[in-house]
Amino acid sequence: MKRIDMQSSWSQALVKMGVLGSIFVFTACAEKAPESDGLIAMVDGEVRKLSVEEEATICAEQFCEPNYIYTAQFGRPRPTPTPTPTPTITPTPKPTDEPLPSGDQRDYSRAKLGMDVAWKVTKGSREVLVAVIDTGVDYNHEDLKGNIAVNAAELGGKTGVDDDGNGYVDDVYGYDFSRNRGNGMDDNKHGTHCAGIIGAEANGKGIIGISPLVKILPVKFLTASGSGTTEAAIKSIKYAVDQGAQVLSLSWGGGGRSELLDQEIQRAIKKGVLVVAAAGNEAADNDRLPSYPANYAGVISVGSTDESDAKSSFSNYGPKSVFVSAPGSNILSTVPGGKYEKLSGTSMATPQVSGALALALALDGKTSADVLKSRLCDTSDKILLSRFGCGRMSVGKLIEGLK
Repeated sequence: MKRIDMQSSWSQALVKMGVLGSIFVFTACAEKAPESDGLIAMVDGEVRKLSVEEEATICAEQFCEPNYIYTAQFGRPRPTPTPTPTPTITPTPKPTDEPLPSGDQRDYSRAKLGMDVAWKVTKGSREVLVAVIDTGVDYNHEDLKGNIAVNAAELGGKTGVDDDGNGYVDDVYGYDFSRNRGNGMDDNKHGTHCAGIIGAEANGKGIIGISPLVKILPVKFLTASGSGTTEAAIKSIKYAVDQGAQVLSLSWGGGGRSELLDQEIQRAIKKGVLVVAAAGNEAADNDRLPSYPANYAGVISVGSTDESDAKSSFSNYGPKSVFVSAPGSNILSTVPGGKYEKLSGTSMATPQVSGALALALALDGKTSADVLKSRLCDTSDKILLSRFGCGRMSVGKLIEGLK
């Protein structure tokens, strides 16, 4: 199969979809192909970026595609309706060195999701592994470090040696595919914020994650600027699945449709891994204008709601393609350096769902992914159904229904 021309391939795809005018897939538009960094292909069983010299020969014989650039979704929220007042103490919106007064003081999302009901049944299990595939995770954060997956063989091994023989050197705390080195430390903040929503500890400090007992695997492929390539994303997903992750949390998007990335995601899904992805932040209809990776088959695509249980103004939607919604406006969570901050985006809604699935897996790790997805849908609050297929997630109802 010959090399794919980026611009013509993108245009042809639009013609097939019958789309005219502007199209937003995070940051892409119809007049311009999604940004990419060269071409990638499967070479000797591994996806990798091709050199300019290789492109002419390899792409003449086999499938090649653009090495699309994906970005962390911080979101660009527009003004939202006046939120319903809540009795909780409102923390400072900017990063702070001081922890919140108590780990039991939670933002509005915990009440919306029925966490008090869910936590009476389970607070999770450290046997459940969730991979945060993002900008990395600050694994030294006081609200996260007890829940970070640690590779004991590498921790007690020799520096510069692949002690456990998994093909990755010094991956004590996950791996950094943006630099091809061990440990997925966050140099942005996006991944740490997502990790806190999933699994901040119930330690009386800062916040409490949806699943306060869990193991979080930091997998970094997005750089400090919040961008990363398809090649690195594919390697990150393969690594996470090989390490035994049961849930993949993907709070990023912006590239075009990638056959090679889709293949890797489908391999994960066939192994029973739950893949959760952000729907996007351009207030666009994903049923009409697909957004990736959220629109790949089998992926649990997540939209965002606000304090009033309305669709967040920035959130993408689509009752056929966006599986469920969760609170994503003004969510308080961890950021690097032992700090806390409020952020908004479908990026923040996605780890709410990832954490809920981790909590559900703690009840019975043998429950199939299909059953969990079905229960997640059935137990969601039936609101906003014209925007999100299953409504707005209810963790309390999900866990009550599974116990």
